[in-house]
Amino acid sequence: MFERETTTNVVPFKPRVAATHHPKTILERVYAAGSLSVRADDRATKMAAVMLQRLGFLVIEEISADGAPSLLEQGKTREAMSRPWRLSKPAYSGEIGIPDGEGAFRG
Repeated sequence: MFERETTTNVVPFKPRVAATHHPKTILERVYAAGSLSVRADDRATKMAAVMLQRLGFLVIEEISADGAPSLLEQGKTREAMSRPWRLSKPAYSGEIGIPDGEGAFRG
């Protein structure tokens, strides 16, 4: 009478791909938000950030396993390429990481 169905209703989902941004937009995103986190495997963003750090436009902090940030000086970035980073706006007038937006995105 009734045939037994052998198919399942499980739908496989594709693994999520992390959002990738063009390295040219780093400065706009950091200055609007104040800081930006960078994954450990995002080498393109890190290389662009190192160049911007050398010009004095960014502050780079590495994030340790316990979540504590530590400031990376210009010569120390190569050793920290395997860890996540936080890119911040330099302290031109005040504290590191204060955004320039100041209410520009309010609705």
